[in-house]
Amino acid sequence: MDYTRQLKLINPEDIGNKSISIVGVGATGSYIASILAQMGWGNAPMNQGKMKVFDGDVVEEHNLANQIYEKSHIGMSKAEALKEIISRKCGFEIEAHNEMVTDQDSVKSNYVMLLTDTMSSRKEIFEKCIKHSFNTDLVVETRMGLQNGRIYAFNPHMQDDVDQWMNTLYTDDEAEVSLCGAQASIITTVMFIASIASGRIIQHFNYRYGKDNLREKDEPFHMWNEVHFSLYPETFYLRRFREEPVMAMREMCLV
Repeated sequence: MDYTRQLKLINPEDIGNKSISIVGVGATGSYIASILAQMGWGNAPMNQGKMKVFDGDVVEEHNLANQIYEKSHIGMSKAEALKEIISRKCGFEIEAHNEMVTDQDSVKSNYVMLLTDTMSSRKEIFEKCIKHSFNTDLVVETRMGLQNGRIYAFNPHMQDDVDQWMNTLYTDDEAEVSLCGAQASIITTVMFIASIASGRIIQHFNYRYGKDNLREKDEPFHMWNEVHFSLYPETFYLRRFREEPVMAMREMCLV
């Protein structure tokens, strides 16, 4: 892989031993893993910057429309299929766990992405695997509807942030009928969420571990903890925890 064109944003050699765990590699998770792998995560020297993926499901025919998997993967473990895709495309191997997560210590990483199918499982995994993990710097969690979604990013060691995130959780029954329920998705929304979620990891990494040329010296760290968006029409609401939501409008730079 030639990473020349991205080096002003992130250099894979700088990742070092910073690991990431992606719990749930369905629609959003499979593309997040691919995006980060294409940016070099998992290809650090001596493979220290591990990417670990967890999912106990297998690839089914209906997954092909909104997930990264191919026809040849039908019936195969999603975790192993994703490992094969990344190995074939990027030339290195990630760590694949064909299992549902409950309380495994192996989930503990510098970055954890909670992308399982149910709200209850996300809460359980956070409580048992992340809440008391001293080496986890950032948790990213996403929710998806057919044409809208949410992305949350927070420090699990800041109790106020944890409480704010916990307050956004709802029951699995409510998720089924909500605007961000997991039963409806389309590839455009999936890719949009995956890009923003991956960007949160890069943003945090550059501020916490990146070299000086990637950020202004002494610049305070500002990350949106919560993003709500709709693609039809395009609308964005951004919020930092403990602040009122704002509507953000940005000009696109077309090249």
